[in-house]
Amino acid sequence: MKNNKRLLKLFKWLTAIFIVAVVILAAWWGWVRSHSDSLWKIISQQCIPQQQMKQSQVSSCMDVILTPDVAKGYVIFKDRNGPLHFLLIPATKVSGIEDKRLLQPDTTDYFSKAWDSRDYLARQAGQPIPRNMVALTINSAYGRSQEQLHIHISCIKPEIKALLDNQMDKFSEKWTKVEYGINNHDYIARTLTELQFRQMSLFQRLAAEVPDAAENMAKYGIALVPFTNKANTSMYLMLANRLDILGLNLGYTGDIQDYHCDLLKTSQIF
Repeated sequence: MKNNKRLLKLFKWLTAIFIVAVVILAAWWGWVRSHSDSLWKIISQQCIPQQQMKQSQVSSCMDVILTPDVAKGYVIFKDRNGPLHFLLIPATKVSGIEDKRLLQPDTTDYFSKAWDSRDYLARQAGQPIPRNMVALTINSAYGRSQEQLHIHISCIKPEIKALLDNQMDKFSEKWTKVEYGINNHDYIARTLTELQFRQMSLFQRLAAEVPDAAENMAKYGIALVPFTNKANTSMYLMLANRLDILGLNLGYTGDIQDYHCDLLKTSQIF
């Protein structure tokens, strides 16, 4: 009888904890959804109109490219989270990685443009930042807070760089699982030459090469990490991370980045 009472009491406590957790999660999700257009509002109501009218830009709008037209343009935006953190954002409404337009061949290659915009990190830091310190990421539809596509441009965390460098010989043009995962989440990876990187956008490559990805793009996060191979050739490592609720993985890749670029502290470049 006493054991039954204890079990009943424990059940009530667990039920109460579950209800509180659900309420907190619902409140948090509601707040996130209510602010999910904040980034697009700044881009569409400030950055782009001010550029079109040749007015001075708000400080966060670092560059506004509207050529050949707005539909193919993009904005380089200074994110307020961390000193060395920029975003590339399309100048037209693109919800995120799941947007079907990203798989069309005539769509701007936003990852390529983001990579070409990495010099903003060096300008902000006031010193050169070697290419192998940079990382680009985009999160899944379940791991983001904004309903406008944005690619994060920042440095890679020292421990993530070390982890990948130690496995680099195991990666090839064939998609391979990252041994031990990254930040306790499963990742797959493949190498890219400079030509391969420019030939096909990472969105199109993921959809074309990874089984089930084309129909489930919203569940994926993508990262791009540059490296130099043994032949001293500049290469890239493309990483993909898939939503896994049971594994507490939301397809979030942003946690490989370091917005303070601690790697600069050990760099010989000053």
